[in-house]
Amino acid sequence: MKYTVVSSSEFTYPDIWEYDSASDKADLFGARGGFATCQILVGEMTDATLPVTVSGLPDGVETEVYTLRAVPVEANPGIKDENRGPHYPEREAPYWLYDCLRTYDGTVDLTDGVGGVYLALKLAKDATPGVYPLTLQVGEMTVPATLQVYAAVLPEETLDIMQGFDSGAVAKWHGLEMGSPAYYEMEQKYLRCLRRMHQNIKRCGGVTFERVGENQFKFDFSGLRNQIERYRKAGFAKIKAPAIGRRKHHAESTIYLFGEIPAMSYEGYCFLTQYLPQLKALLEEYGVLDGVTMSVADEPNANSATEFRALCGLIHRIAPEIKLADALSYGNIHGALDVWIPLNSEYDRHQEAWESFRAAGGELWHYVCCGPRSPGYINRFMDYPLLSTRYLHWGNYRHNLSGYLHWAVNCYQPGQNPFESNCPVHTNVGQTIVLPSGDSHIIYPGTDGPWISMRLEAERESAEEYELLRTLAEKDKALADDICQTVFRSFKDVEYDVRVFDANRRRLLEALS
Repeated sequence: MKYTVVSSSEFTYPDIWEYDSASDKADLFGARGGFATCQILVGEMTDATLPVTVSGLPDGVETEVYTLRAVPVEANPGIKDENRGPHYPEREAPYWLYDCLRTYDGTVDLTDGVGGVYLALKLAKDATPGVYPLTLQVGEMTVPATLQVYAAVLPEETLDIMQGFDSGAVAKWHGLEMGSPAYYEMEQKYLRCLRRMHQNIKRCGGVTFERVGENQFKFDFSGLRNQIERYRKAGFAKIKAPAIGRRKHHAESTIYLFGEIPAMSYEGYCFLTQYLPQLKALLEEYGVLDGVTMSVADEPNANSATEFRALCGLIHRIAPEIKLADALSYGNIHGALDVWIPLNSEYDRHQEAWESFRAAGGELWHYVCCGPRSPGYINRFMDYPLLSTRYLHWGNYRHNLSGYLHWAVNCYQPGQNPFESNCPVHTNVGQTIVLPSGDSHIIYPGTDGPWISMRLEAERESAEEYELLRTLAEKDKALADDICQTVFRSFKDVEYDVRVFDANRRRLLEALS
């Protein structure tokens, strides 16, 4: 047997043994309240059994071990031959990638004698700072290891993170009946994965209506009530109210309330004047009105801009307390929203205009989805470097963007098995595309519950580093800015040398210790 230790900032593969961060030692470090992590690849194995033990840990440190499970990257959709370059893509498909972290049961998944584990040491906020020699036993091998617990303490969450969760996928993949006790128990496991990566906003639905007379409506909020109670139990501080409108096709201008009623009709007006006050009262009852956001109609474009702006104005007139927030590209919808969520590439290209919206009282987030898919711009795709995902919330710090949105944490597409295919066909509002690998999910449907991913862990660490940068900036903004800009200069200009990134991460922790 042989082994190599690889930074958690770098993807690993079953067919590659040499890595920029590879070492024969496990040099673990982290802030209190966070994790110290690494990957350990083991080769020349003939038996999948691989005991992993860690001893010598100080008080306040807990061990988590996960098995690296390889999943396929079968294609590089959306990347044109003339645009290919360094890290775009990171590798030419097809290949297998260690992204999935399955529940560790004492075994690893072998590919040509290679397997591996992901080690995460959870550091309590009151753990004693210091450098601790460890005894790390991996199978029959003793791996030299140290743990440095920095005095820096992970701050409380301030970054707003909202990512789409598919409850139907949970029921389907685990063979559970929606609404059953077993379903709710499994759902809580998935929601804990979201909280692990510091998602603090949960999108809600659960409102139905019926017509009870001419332009008269009766609303059933029982589903929404149930969701708010479940999500608060799981630790979500904020909710996103049910989206109020959508279009039937990107080329159309008409927005339909709850997908049925033309928003600009008189019936639509009556619907809004009855629905919004009742929604506001419910949000007040649960104490979640402050900070609540609501989507008007996702990703408005030139075709729907005029109607979108009119609908936003009408909603603001009836329920000004509800913040309107939508993902969008740059276009003629100025003044419509309270929370603007441009693609990170759109923010980069039209930064002056977006900042004018902030100057007028708006709030700025950013989002990624199947785009940007162009040279340089970061995203969380599996055929990009893992640092591309890791930098997402460094972008929040660099540009003072207070939130982040992605449409999918477990939105496996029809016919897709994420253990077999990660570039599924996706249809949305009349458009059909092939998704880049990993866009549909950042959690895998494991045999015993949700299995997190290396990209989920990268996003968790990114959110934590955002909070650490903000904390440092309160006492030394010049230093915080320098640390950030050493590795992240813009959404299309980042440092991909893992050794430089990890050294800079130490700078951040040392500055706060």
